[in-house]
Amino acid sequence: MKLRPNFIFTLVLFFGVVSYSNAQVLMSLIFGDKLNTEKNAFGMHIDYSFNGITNIEDSRALGLGSLNLGLFFSRKFDDHWAWNMDLLGKYIRGASEIPAYSLMDPDLDSQFSNTHFDRKINYLSAAPTIRYMNDKGMFVEAGAQFSWRTKKAKDYFTRSVPDGDLVLEVDVKDQINQIDVSYIVGVGTFIGKYKVDAVGIRYVGGIVNVMKNQGSNKHSQLAIYYNLPIGRGKAGLKD
Repeated sequence: MKLRPNFIFTLVLFFGVVSYSNAQVLMSLIFGDKLNTEKNAFGMHIDYSFNGITNIEDSRALGLGSLNLGLFFSRKFDDHWAWNMDLLGKYIRGASEIPAYSLMDPDLDSQFSNTHFDRKINYLSAAPTIRYMNDKGMFVEAGAQFSWRTKKAKDYFTRSVPDGDLVLEVDVKDQINQIDVSYIVGVGTFIGKYKVDAVGIRYVGGIVNVMKNQGSNKHSQLAIYYNLPIGRGKAGLKD
């Protein structure tokens, strides 16, 4: 069996993220107080995002919600500047309530022609940002996001009938570009006793097209996130 390059890349990146995640948790449990320092922070990234794709007629703006999970690493340069990297192993983008298209099957078209569907695209993603912080722990940030589409990219059609819902899944990965590049701008603040847990809001705007050969269509996302350092000795500080 011949493995395609994109499959190999996805496999390596996936196992790299998973391995890093397992190592991160294990190191936190073993070394706890030594893992995080005054300059460095490691931990879990959690965000809930509202997603859309530009120039899709009649779709709901930022209507697709998704819960995304990953890891983060931050390093302070001084009291005001820091670098942050989020690695997302579970990351979904897409759009909601898009008018149905022809499914090229008379039976299916008769069932779903007047419905709407959600388009969900799974990615592995790396998001580096630079932060500027004030003396109260509030910060602004800007950066980029680089994403690799996995095999899962589907349109989800739903139609209500007396006996329940009819659900149809259509694989559209061949219509979606493999790589997505976006820009990030956001604001946030550090919270908690030691001011090392970060919460914030980001806008993530697409730079390249999502779909192939369908004109201009780019991801649009508003995300609320929480970066939680792992280990009791957060930032090298003690109770």
